Amino acid sequence: MQLHAAAIGSTVPRDNFNATIQSVFDSSLNLRLAHEGRLVTILISDHYDLPQGIRLDKKIPLPYLTPSSSLMANVGLHAACRSGILRFDSSTLTIDLRCAAIWEGRIPALTPPIDKAWSIIWGTLNKEQRLKNAELVADDLFQVDQGSLLTRKLSQPVMQLITAAKRLAPRASIDAARKMIGLGPGVTPSGDDVLIGFLAGLHSTAGNEQGKLAFIQAFGESLSSLSMETSEISRTYLYHAIHGRFSSSMIALLDALNADKEKQLLSAAKAAMHVGHSSGMDSVTGLLMGLAVWSNFAPASDKVDAQPDH
Repeated sequence: MQLHAAAIGSTVPRDNFNATIQSVFDSSLNLRLAHEGRLVTILISDHYDLPQGIRLDKKIPLPYLTPSSSLMANVGLHAACRSGILRFDSSTLTIDLRCAAIWEGRIPALTPPIDKAWSIIWGTLNKEQRLKNAELVADDLFQVDQGSLLTRKLSQPVMQLITAAKRLAPRASIDAARKMIGLGPGVTPSGDDVLIGFLAGLHSTAGNEQGKLAFIQAFGESLSSLSMETSEISRTYLYHAIHGRFSSSMIALLDALNADKEKQLLSAAKAAMHVGHSSGMDSVTGLLMGLAVWSNFAPASDKVDAQPDH
């Protein structure tokens, strides 16, 4: 059976590569590229694009995703792409990459003011988190000893991170990030998802200001090393976020912030929040924090002092 890729991320090799299957989920399949250690994600769902993603034009039939099926290769087995056709050992499934559109995933620059739109998303996010009994609730991060154990563990480093970023202090920022990396359950822990969203917020608000750009670069370089302490899948998302590349759901939300149309804004926000079990909500939490760092409408707190780097 041959499927076709509707879109392919800009960092995915398009002609020839070798890989092994790293993991299989209900809505995605991860390949580890040979000799590089990078992951490529085959998106079985048509909901969004990734810089490292191959989004299919339709879902893979269930038998191909059943580990016991002879149709689908299991974790650890080989896959190879030749001349734009991806094949899997022990499977009749092939994926044609040749006519796929390219997804760049570059973050748009935000045009102020966005404080009203920001407030709408913040309110919607907290409502969604409470309705779903999420472990992480954005409002609780900025209260003393409020919320779940995970929220309380993240609260102080989150406030440290915001304060340090305000002061353009990369060493203090990475000290805070060290307490967040890998924190929380799941393939992409909540602490990582918050950091990914936070980077999106910083990238979209830095403009051409050299001090802010230098901060993002220095913070990103240190975070890249720190990411070795979390899961391989989460590390992949962090890698692309550090380099300013994000999912289409995150880009669509930032585009909606620029458009300042409430219906579009709410639709984009809910789509971004509904990615994964809680990853989407956690990433949007980080995004709103990052957007607020260099603005005047933040949940940012100065309760935790972060000294500037010297």
